[in-house]
Amino acid sequence: MSDQFFRTLRIYRLNENAAQLVGRDLNTDLAKHTFRPGQNIELQSIGWAPYSEHSDNLAHAGQGDKVQFFMRLRVENKVMPPAAINQITKARAAEIAEQQGYRPGRKQMKEIKERVIDELLVKALSVTRDTRVWLNLTDRFLVIDAASSSRADEVIGMLAKAIDPFPLENLYVAQSPAAAMTGWLAEDEAPANFTIDQDTELRSSGESGAAIRYVKHSIDADDVRRHI
Repeated sequence: MSDQFFRTLRIYRLNENAAQLVGRDLNTDLAKHTFRPGQNIELQSIGWAPYSEHSDNLAHAGQGDKVQFFMRLRVENKVMPPAAINQITKARAAEIAEQQGYRPGRKQMKEIKERVIDELLVKALSVTRDTRVWLNLTDRFLVIDAASSSRADEVIGMLAKAIDPFPLENLYVAQSPAAAMTGWLAEDEAPANFTIDQDTELRSSGESGAAIRYVKHSIDADDVRRHI
């Protein structure tokens, strides 16, 4: 797996039913929801795209002795600034109010806004984004490259549509990542395969939200302990 494959990890546990997916043709499952560019009247299109430009496979089998697959979920959204929609809707409402002699009510305003959106959809630009997915059936992990929970939920929702039931369960850890990394800084020692570098952010877990950020600056363990 390339070092640049993931930027932000969201890790989920698969339950014991994940073994039933071994040997299953996941490409056929995902093909039911292949990505297709949206039509003029669609605000969003979502579906599975080929893992790479050099292959048509939607589920790319990883190398090695583990049963694992790499996938890519593609989402296309039409870009329509809310301010522009509201401005045009307000202008249309003013014209209608002058014609009928009274201001449009709530229901009529909703209809006006919907018509404005339909008209703008035809001219709207499309923005496409991909979310990478790693499905490890041997170790029973699902890893999603998503910084927000909403983007991860998109992936989980599409997996559940393609593979029913999808064997997902909550992941529980003995120690939270925040507590573990705070301990590394306090002791100035990281475990194997990790290093303490020069970019760090210490953020309060309380309501204040206080934060201290170090950029390209080595952190003294005593300073860290004082901040903690």
